[in-house]
Order: sequence, then structure tokens, then C-alpha cells
Amino acid sequence: MNSQMTSSTKEFESLKSSIQYQGRKAARAKSEHRRKEILDAALRIVAREGIRGVKHRAVAKEANVPLASTTYYFKDIEELISDAFMLFAEKSLQVLDLFYGELHSLVANYDIKEIQSDVEVRDKFITALVEMGTGYIKAQVKFRKQDLLAEMAFLLEAVRDERLKPLARDYRGIWYSRLTDFLVLTNAPAPKEDAMLIISAVQGLLYEGIINDGEIDDMKIKSILRRAIYILMQP
Repeated sequence: MNSQMTSSTKEFESLKSSIQYQGRKAARAKSEHRRKEILDAALRIVAREGIRGVKHRAVAKEANVPLASTTYYFKDIEELISDAFMLFAEKSLQVLDLFYGELHSLVANYDIKEIQSDVEVRDKFITALVEMGTGYIKAQVKFRKQDLLAEMAFLLEAVRDERLKPLARDYRGIWYSRLTDFLVLTNAPAPKEDAMLIISAVQGLLYEGIINDGEIDDMKIKSILRRAIYILMQP
């Protein structure tokens, strides 16, 4: 388990080191605030219109700043898009830490050996995981729809943009690494492969929620999550 935790820490540090803003650095707090306003505006446009909607004039209008501000901080659109992805990844790290902190707190309430040997305890544990997972998916679809749309747009753009690929790889890698750590903790038989399956299932449910304008069936989420977790936790 220690080697897995070390691997996860390395993934986390790799992601942090990949977050390298390219635009002009702000020397004062007021300037930094404006620069961040511009990047937040770019993220809103990405979520609403996709990457191709990001233009200097459109971003300036969205941020309610002079056009000269966007060209001052970012020499071209590519640099603006790249830094917007950097800000998105930075924010996502906070969400990641919160989610996995809650996940590990849940596990701390159980004895892993008892989960493996006692059917009732295992059922109770799985139910708790399902409830937590359902709450997470519903909250993402309801409160972070813009972020999910931006994520999809940026990951697609990373396929085309070599500058975004390292960050995209590290961004996805840290989610897999953290989940792998958790599955190792629960003695899953194939933690890396299982992490891939769970994340794929969750992403599918998130995308379905977006397509259905935030409407998502609780029972469907719980049924899919319960089925997946039961399979992964078979002794």
C-alpha cells in the first residue's frame, strides 16, 4: 500500500508541476484579479460554446474588461486557452482533495478484514459507498455542469494541442491514481483495472446527466454503482 501511496503523491506533484501559466505574470494583486477574471470568462465561454468560441473580443466582453487587457496578459488565443486549462486544473485539484478526503474518512469507519469476511458489514459498506457516489454524481451535474463541459472541451483540445497534452495526461492520471490507492486500501484484486472501470462508469453517468439537462435517475445511478462495486469487492 505504501508504494501505491507514493505513486499517488508523485502523480499529484506531477500535476501541480504541469500547471505552468504562460501568459504575462501579474505583479500586483489588482492585476492578478483582473487576469483571473479574464481566465474565468474564458472558461465560461469554453463551457458554453467550446474552445472555438474563445476570442480576445469575446473574452473581454464576457469579463467586462477592455479588449486591451486580454491582449496585454495573453499574446495570442492559444496562450489564453492554455492558461484557462491551467486554472481549470488548479480548481479541480481542490475538488479532488475534498472528494478523496471524504472517501478515506468513510473507509476509516470500517475494518477492512471485517468487510471481507462479514457479508452484512460488506453490504453496509457498499451501501455507504453507493450513497456517497450518488451524491457526488448528482452534485457534479447540478452544481458543476460548466466545469464538466469545460473539462470535455479541454480534453478534446488536448488531442490536437501538444502543449495541453502533458497537463491532460497528468490531470486524468491523478484521478486514476487516487482511486487506485483507495481500491488497494479495500484489497480489491485488480485496483488499476478496477479504477479504470469505475471512472468510466462514473463519467458515463455524468455525461448522461449533462445531456439530460441535469436530470438523472437516482435509482439508475445507485443500481450501476452497486453492481460495479459488488463485482469489484467479491472475496
